[in-house]
Amino acid sequence: MFVCPHCQFENPLQNRFCQQCGKALRELQAIILLTPGQESSPSAAIAVSPPPPSDLEADGSVDEAASLTAADLLTTRNQLKGEKRYQLRQPTDANKPLSCTETILSILDCEPATDSPLVQFLENAPDDLQAADIDKMIPPLAFPYWELQEPLYPVVPELQAAWQTPDHTVIVIEDRSNWRTLLDFAHESQVEPLELVHWLYEMLTLWTTLAPFAAESSLLESSNMRVDDDQVVCLQRLILNPSGASPTLQTLGQCWQTWMEQLSLPPIAALDDLVTDMAAGVLHDPAIVKMRLVEIADQLPETSAVAAAPLSPAEPLQNPVDLPEPRSSTPAESMSALDENIDCLEERVGDVDEVAPDADSPLLAVDDILLVAGLEETLEGAGATEASGEDGGLNELPTMALPMKLARLDQVGRTHVGRQRAHNEDSFFADTQIQRVDSPAGADLNARGLYILCDGMGGHSGGEVASDLAVTTLRDYFDEHWQAELPDEEVVRTGILQANQAIFDKNEAEDRAGNARMGTTLVMILVDNQNVMVAHVGDSRLYSFTRQGLMQTTVDHEVGQREIRRGVEPAIAYARPDAYQLTQALGPRSNDEIAPSIAQLTVNQDTIFLLCSDGLSDNDLLETHVESHLKPLMRTKTDLEAGVADLIDLANEHNGHDNITAIIVRVKLRPNLNVMSEAVADPTAT
Repeated sequence: MFVCPHCQFENPLQNRFCQQCGKALRELQAIILLTPGQESSPSAAIAVSPPPPSDLEADGSVDEAASLTAADLLTTRNQLKGEKRYQLRQPTDANKPLSCTETILSILDCEPATDSPLVQFLENAPDDLQAADIDKMIPPLAFPYWELQEPLYPVVPELQAAWQTPDHTVIVIEDRSNWRTLLDFAHESQVEPLELVHWLYEMLTLWTTLAPFAAESSLLESSNMRVDDDQVVCLQRLILNPSGASPTLQTLGQCWQTWMEQLSLPPIAALDDLVTDMAAGVLHDPAIVKMRLVEIADQLPETSAVAAAPLSPAEPLQNPVDLPEPRSSTPAESMSALDENIDCLEERVGDVDEVAPDADSPLLAVDDILLVAGLEETLEGAGATEASGEDGGLNELPTMALPMKLARLDQVGRTHVGRQRAHNEDSFFADTQIQRVDSPAGADLNARGLYILCDGMGGHSGGEVASDLAVTTLRDYFDEHWQAELPDEEVVRTGILQANQAIFDKNEAEDRAGNARMGTTLVMILVDNQNVMVAHVGDSRLYSFTRQGLMQTTVDHEVGQREIRRGVEPAIAYARPDAYQLTQALGPRSNDEIAPSIAQLTVNQDTIFLLCSDGLSDNDLLETHVESHLKPLMRTKTDLEAGVADLIDLANEHNGHDNITAIIVRVKLRPNLNVMSEAVADPTAT
């Protein structure tokens, strides 16, 4: 079933429109950019979608390229010729010439339940195909989306497909035209001073990140700045700079100045001074502006820079800045400028630095996953401007983060016997308790959750008994020992040892020996708002997915990992025939021989926790399918029930040799504006 993103109704996979609300199940936009004089590369077209045969002569003539109409791009059924799964969603004047800059068509995906052409290509790409080779296959005008979507999603729209012909390039992205604009959101809600400073800081960070791709203009149109359901400031699309007219910090400052006037916010003296300096062309270095924004943020709780009385409401912003027309005045000049910009982008395909963090190591520190260091660190290699100073530079800029609070805590658990086992030896427990407190200051959410997953083992149904006994023992234990604060490490360890003892005693009572002794693995998390306690025994895993990607948070208790910790090379350690044999499990041995791994984490950004048995994690299944099966679950509107069901189906398709169990816990945060308001109202508060 395919869940409608608008009303959450479950539809048959073959549907294009929702049976309940009637809306398209996947709404997209096709951006058409005329590319006169560009030779179509077969490899560029193959990468994400085959191009249609050109209906016009491709001699590079500006007049001929400018004569293209929507009808030239569509079949008789209003499908895009380059990829017929995409169909026109709204009527358009098919005979009107396409814009010499860009034309945007509203389209729908006729196969919404199928992976996008780009995802399909990546999944089916030869194993020896290098990342650099894929980069060269992406049409140059689509390359910024391709390069930025992983480190910057959801800020940058996800690329669905792209193809290039001698006349034009088509880029298919998700449709964000119905998302609230940043200005509308700010008008509707009470924007706190620190939140405004945070927005500007993030926009400036994005400005330096977009610079190597000549796309800073994306931040200059107020209608292009959107807010998603989780109040993350995003771009509706990437807007390339006109050739030879790259915007400056002065241009950005003029935009900020006008936006702040239109928002009718109480004045913040230091921020007004900063924006005035930018708009006047006094400041030229983004690093200096970042530094001043951080200083302003630090001063807000300590100084009364906010006026008591708000200004009168202003009319909605129509034209953010009265600037010279950024586009060339004639079609020929526009086409020439765009042609030069394409050449520049083609050079950057091979030259731009890697923007994603290094993910080659099998495990990263947990703090690197959950404690956000700032967007500029994630995108350190994207060519951010550096400022020189007396000490040689301002590379180590302080980061700025809003105080956060819990907004949602969702969980779904499911288990399946698999395709080869006669019975299911997995067991799990997932319980979330949420308390909402409403007050004149707003709503606060207090939540806690206990999530336990066990994968049993042992002859004569012993695995089923062991896993169920462990889950039951731990559930009852925390009912008694978790009353207020999150239990500490010693309390958690004691509970695990009680579960081990319960299974051990049953083994002894039934005179089980050798392989007949039953046992179970364990992975468990306890969530108390933003605090998380993690514990595991064996090879059932906990994964964490954030904007930085997927990380395996636990390390398997098995012979191979034990040898690696002793200094053995991984290839040698896993060449052993017993490499995957467990070194720890609950039940077979006494408490003296059990050493559970326990750690406490703090969640400071939206995070998905995935607890799973090896029926799901084997063969790097999650790492291979993270884009298609985990990344979409980060959105609040995405149905977790359907997401977990898809993971089970995926495991049955590619693994299926074992029982499959998964628990997904989605933690959503938002700025804690109450704390910010209290700090501004009472500067002496600690």
